[in-house]
Amino acid sequence: MFYNNLKKILKKQFPMFAQKLIVIRDSSNIMRYFKNFFFINFKKNVHGKKIVSKEKGFLFDFTLDNFVSYNLRPKKSINVIVEDDDHSNKDTAVIIQGNLDGLDDFTKQTVEIYLKIFKDSTIILSTWDTDINKNFYNNYKDKIKIIINEKPKNILHTTDLQTLSTSSAIKYAKDLNLKYCLKTRTDCRIYKKNTITYLKNLLKLFPINQKFEKLKSRIISCSVDTRKYRVYGFSDIMLFGSIENIDKYFENESFEMGIEKYNFGKYPSVINETPVVHEIFLCARFLKNCNIEIDWTLSDWWNKCRDIFCVVDPSTIDLFWFKFHWKFEQRFITNYTSNFTQSLQFSDWLNLYSNQNYKFDENKKEKWRSENGLFVQ
Repeated sequence: MFYNNLKKILKKQFPMFAQKLIVIRDSSNIMRYFKNFFFINFKKNVHGKKIVSKEKGFLFDFTLDNFVSYNLRPKKSINVIVEDDDHSNKDTAVIIQGNLDGLDDFTKQTVEIYLKIFKDSTIILSTWDTDINKNFYNNYKDKIKIIINEKPKNILHTTDLQTLSTSSAIKYAKDLNLKYCLKTRTDCRIYKKNTITYLKNLLKLFPINQKFEKLKSRIISCSVDTRKYRVYGFSDIMLFGSIENIDKYFENESFEMGIEKYNFGKYPSVINETPVVHEIFLCARFLKNCNIEIDWTLSDWWNKCRDIFCVVDPSTIDLFWFKFHWKFEQRFITNYTSNFTQSLQFSDWLNLYSNQNYKFDENKKEKWRSENGLFVQ
């Protein structure tokens, strides 16, 4: 308080002197290093506003060779203030799919935040009978739709868990005649209020290639774990599109039945050095399910991105993925140690979309093999 009052007095009574002090502060190497080493006040006013309203902890920064920036997001809904928004998204289902084991409090706060930022959309949590507890269910059964699925005891692949829980949520959304679906997971969270409107506008701005007009519109994913050099490596962490397209993407069919039905081989199957697993299986199955030819090449994958899919960067929807070294948020996006960038980002996708002849370096293709029942790169 004393420091702030002193600044006000100096600026008012001695403006020229105050300006010189500001110049010294902003241009001094000593001050710059001091600020770099000690970042304590997370509630500091930046351009007249605080980024977060609450933080009891502190952080020391002793980095010498790199610039380190910080992205603060409130853990709890109570600390998230949302502006009013006149755009209606009553035609959209927001699906939170997955297990609650170890994520129940994170998911609880996600639900509370979504009730603020997606307040006119239908929020659906689809989880397992082994994970849900009475308190959680009783607190939210009147605020959102909670679907409790019986967890399969014998499954060949974890992909089946995702398809089962997602498809049951989509079925509920279709019964309500909803038009769009934003599919997320219990281990990720979106903070940006205008996300749904933004994604809808992308569908309008970038219509699907006329060759695939039966699909009517694209499917949008994010660049977190969407791979540039992994054939059909379309991330399933967040997907947005028409309810019909997302329904086809997560058709409730077992992994074992799918790889046999579409001649994907036997698990652990590798086709043209690409493992048929997880998001790769889901993407390839969707395309085959829509009677779209695939040839398991990078060129075909990039063409499918150009014609059928779209990729957004997580920063545009403020997506947080609470998994795998989550503190290194740019781990999939930024790499300064080599010329190999594994993530397919919006700028990459836009280059593909804008130029039919645009392509990346095919020599960087991910190459996998099956070895003793395991996938090895």
